[in-house]
Amino acid sequence: MPSVGTGALARPRRDSHPQLSSRAQLGSCLLPRQSSIHHTLLCAAITMSLVAATTATAATRPHYGGTLRVMLQSEPSALELPANASPAAYWDLARTLSLIGDTLVRLDAQGHPQPALALAWQSDSSARHWQFTLRRGVKFHDGTVASPAAIAQILSALHSNWIVRASADSVSIDSETAMPSLLAELALPRNLLLKRSIKDNRLPIGTGPFLVAEWQPGKFLKLAASEESWAGRPFVDVVEIEFGKSLRDQAIALELNKTDIIETDAPAGNESPRHGASSSSLSLPIELLALVFPANSKAQDAHLREALALAIDRKPIQSVLLKGAGEPAAGILPNWMTGYSAVFGTPSNAQRARALLADPRQPALTPSYVLSYDPRDPQAQLIAERIALDAREVGISVRVSLSGAEDIRLMRAVLPSPDPATSLAEAAQQLGLPQPAISATLRGNSLDDHSLDELYQAERSLLDGHTVIPLFQLPVASAAGARVRGWAPDRLGAWSAVPDLWLASGPAEQRPASAQTYGPQLEAGSQ
Repeated sequence: MPSVGTGALARPRRDSHPQLSSRAQLGSCLLPRQSSIHHTLLCAAITMSLVAATTATAATRPHYGGTLRVMLQSEPSALELPANASPAAYWDLARTLSLIGDTLVRLDAQGHPQPALALAWQSDSSARHWQFTLRRGVKFHDGTVASPAAIAQILSALHSNWIVRASADSVSIDSETAMPSLLAELALPRNLLLKRSIKDNRLPIGTGPFLVAEWQPGKFLKLAASEESWAGRPFVDVVEIEFGKSLRDQAIALELNKTDIIETDAPAGNESPRHGASSSSLSLPIELLALVFPANSKAQDAHLREALALAIDRKPIQSVLLKGAGEPAAGILPNWMTGYSAVFGTPSNAQRARALLADPRQPALTPSYVLSYDPRDPQAQLIAERIALDAREVGISVRVSLSGAEDIRLMRAVLPSPDPATSLAEAAQQLGLPQPAISATLRGNSLDDHSLDELYQAERSLLDGHTVIPLFQLPVASAAGARVRGWAPDRLGAWSAVPDLWLASGPAEQRPASAQTYGPQLEAGSQ
């Protein structure tokens, strides 16, 4: 694999902005006294235009300072990415920790690797040995150097099956098995290069644009701009994150100008920004909503599951309950990753479902099946009840309940990488399915006709027997308030734009009531 060069990632430093004069230069408009009234009026108009243009430019160009206020749904007890996090908790912690730390590489929406802490990389032909050349002069927030030895120590702790070695300006990763998808793996949030503070409740110490200044578990996080960030100092001085806020509470706070950035329900493509928001953003579909069957489910018959899949009318759910967002799905991976999702079709055929159930060769149905859902998902209950209604229409008795043994589970899975093989493996793990049979030649490579067919077969094997019934592939959405400038989340749901946004003049910021805090405190007046 050829080496990859550096990327233009740096923000301008505080003193590097061009200075714009606030005075209009009149020049040739200074005419003799005997000039006509026409010239006088023309000069006045030109002068006013120049002053207005200069004022507008000064008001809209990026500038430093201010506190960015953010609200999120989850209530994390620690600043760590949980192994079995709900999608909402996953995105909240991934976005938060990505402000504190960096990965070696990152992937763009096309799945192409881009430099982060690593400037260049290469592997041998077997993909068992990789070498990464690191940026020089990068420091952790505690002032220690992000040396190859420090990076190797963090990676070794994250992956005990890797052999990670440090050299003068690089780290190498070796494995007994081929790792062609290593770049996609290293770009995942779980591979953020973070040290943990021994003194302060294992707070993360990274190399990212912000450092932890205050932490109230499950409630509040205060991040301060890092003056030593290798990518340039962020424009805002402080980011304050309030946790445990429902989507409804977030929307109200944005409308009342009590916060600046929130999560939202994914709106339809033609929906205008909601009240209080100057801009809304929608990612590509990066979540899967599906039905799965636990090991002890009474719904073990493949024909019963097929009939249930055929009974579900996805379009009313999408148009009403999902407000037009997302894409009806019959496969696990979205079309933007693979291009072949239409091959699976989107089954909805009540007549065919009834015919399957009426077949005398099929075993008798259980009187009733219990459908459960995640109570933390604000849309899940209504979607589950609609699925139960569709099932009853064809003769399958489904009862929605959160108590007792479940037979069917409605759940979301995160598709965390633009690399389709990586996302397929991650989704299978979250859904409780066997790992797909993906060869080393497919992982980490561009999708030619041969590898595309292999990917399709791997996905098809997970769908055989209807052990999972895909319903929708969904985007994630966010909104920014009127004083936020430069807000541009990427198409993969990350908030990598936070260090590059700035704040227009606005009302005094508010912050939650003080509670027990951890970590270093900002000095008075630092905001």
